Amino acid sequence: MPQEMSFAQALTEARQIIVQQSNRIKTDLERIKGLQENMAAQTATIAEGDRTLREKTAELETANEQLKSVTAKLDETRIAKEQGEAVIDRQGQRITQMQETIASLEKQLAEQTAAAEKIDRELQEIRGQVPTQEDTDALASLAALLVAKKGGTPSGPMAIRPAVESTAVAA
Repeated sequence: MPQEMSFAQALTEARQIIVQQSNRIKTDLERIKGLQENMAAQTATIAEGDRTLREKTAELETANEQLKSVTAKLDETRIAKEQGEAVIDRQGQRITQMQETIASLEKQLAEQTAAAEKIDRELQEIRGQVPTQEDTDALASLAALLVAKKGGTPSGPMAIRPAVESTAVAA
C-alpha cells in the first residue's frame, strides 16, 4: 500500500516539482530568448544579404547594359571597318587600273613621239630635196634667158613650167 503522505510532504514535493518546473521554464525561456536573438541576428543578416543582393543585381544589370552598348558599338565598328576595307580595296583596284592605263598611255606617247620625230626627220629630209622659191625663180630666169637667146618660145624638155606657189610646210 502506498504510503500516505503528509500534507507537509505533499506540499514540499509539490514545491519541488514547481521549482523544477520553474527552473525548466526559466531555462526554456532563456533558450527561447537566445533563439529569438539568434533569429533576430540572422534576420538582420538575411536583410543585409538581400540588400546586398539587390545592389549587386542592379550593378549587374548596369554592367549588362554597358556590355550591350559596347557590343553594339563593336559591331558598328566592325561593320565600318569592313566597309572601309572594301572601299580601300576598290580604290586600290582603281589605282592599279589607273597605273596600268598610265603605263599604257606613256608607252603610246613614247611610240607616238618616236613616230613624230621620224616624220619630222623625213620632212626635213624632203624639204632638203625640194627646190626653194629662190631656186625656182633662178631656174625660170635662166630658162627665160635661154629662150631669149634662141629667139622663140620654150618648148620641149627645156620648157619650164611656171612655179607653183608652194606654201612652206611648218615643222
